[in-house]
Amino acid sequence: MLLSLAAPALATIALIAVATIGGIGSVRKLITVYEAKHELKQGSTGWLRSIAGWSIVAFWLMTTWFAATIIGDWSVSGDFGGAVDRSWLRLRVLLEIGMAIMGQDS
Repeated sequence: MLLSLAAPALATIALIAVATIGGIGSVRKLITVYEAKHELKQGSTGWLRSIAGWSIVAFWLMTTWFAATIIGDWSVSGDFGGAVDRSWLRLRVLLEIGMAIMGQDS
């Protein structure tokens, strides 16, 4: 009983730690984009170059959300294998969103 409650909690803590470490680069990019919007004129070459690659922030958020949905499903159902099986549809939707984002990123 205690182990079945502790596993999703430990997975959540691990997710937060990994998302924080993995998100450092994304947050730096977000800060660069924010600073570029306030320091450079829109339409200038420097501003356009500074916003290119913003999709890394979106991919970081989508990856964290995807892992969180698996952990949430696991904690509610108590079945890790079933949670992973049910996550394949969510992964397909996220991949389609990711392809659309990459198409817009120059």
